[in-house]
Formats: sequence, C-alpha cells, structure tokens
Amino acid sequence: NNINNKEKLNKYLSKAGEDIQQVSESISDIVWNINPNYDKLGNLFIRMKRYAAEMMDNKNIDYKINFTEEVDNLSLEMDKRRNLYLLFKEAVNNLTKYSQAKKVTMELFLKNNVLDLIIKDDGMGFDAATTLMGNGLTNMKNRAAALNGHIEIKSSPGEGTNIHLNFPIT
Repeated sequence: NNINNKEKLNKYLSKAGEDIQQVSESISDIVWNINPNYDKLGNLFIRMKRYAAEMMDNKNIDYKINFTEEVDNLSLEMDKRRNLYLLFKEAVNNLTKYSQAKKVTMELFLKNNVLDLIIKDDGMGFDAATTLMGNGLTNMKNRAAALNGHIEIKSSPGEGTNIHLNFPIT
C-alpha cells in the first residue's frame, strides 16, 4: 500500500525487521532452554555473557563481567535456568535502553549454595520510591520469586543502579 511513500515504507520495513529479529531470538531462547545438553550453568553463563556483550557493545558501554567458574558444572533445572536468563536479559535490556551508563560491572558467584548476581551501573539512575513499576521491573521481581530468591533494586537519580539477585540452587 505504501510502495510510493518511501518514508512510510522504510519505517514499516524497519519495524517488521525488528519484530522478526525479536521472534527469532525468542524461538532460539525456547529451543536452547529445553535442550538438556545446556543444563550446566557454564553453558548458561556463556549465553548470558554473549547477550550482555552484544547489547553493551552496541551502546559503547565499558563493562566487566566476572562470573565464577566454580559452578560451571552444576546443573540447574529448566525453569530456574529460564527465569535466571530472562531476568538477566531484562536487567541488561533496561540498562542499555534507559540508564545512559558509561561503566557496568556484573558479578555472579556461589556462596553457601546461594547464587548471587550483581549488576551495577554508573548511569542516570531513577527514584525507586516514586517510579512506577513497569513491566520490566515487575517481571524481574516475579522471576526472582519463581527462583525462590530475592531481588533488590537500588537506584537514585544521578547515582546509577544496583541490582542484586540471590537464590538457592539446591
């Protein structure tokens, strides 16, 4: 219908391309998640690091990722693996989309059978007390609950954001 209107056509094609990319990523996530060959945490960490690197490289954010190797061979059941990965993706997506951060650190470690994920940025932050809970933050809290874990999101304007998730892996 818009073949003669180049501006509308390009806008439509760009949106369609984004939608196709998103569907493709979702299908890839589903296929990856149900494959028992990827039950080990080391495989999940590789996927998480790859996603974070791609997103932050696209925004020229300086980042450090330190995921402990001591748990690489531990297994995590499919639902927990899925919730951890999707919570992580949501946190990284929010960070790259809204924070305007220049530096980010990500840590993941095991202590007393509790897995801790910490994501800190030096971005613009937000007032956690007055900011309405959008879908992203609500989804992250729901996924933390599904992991039988706890998530704390600390942020204030001009001070960046600190996300701390912990949950038992047993």
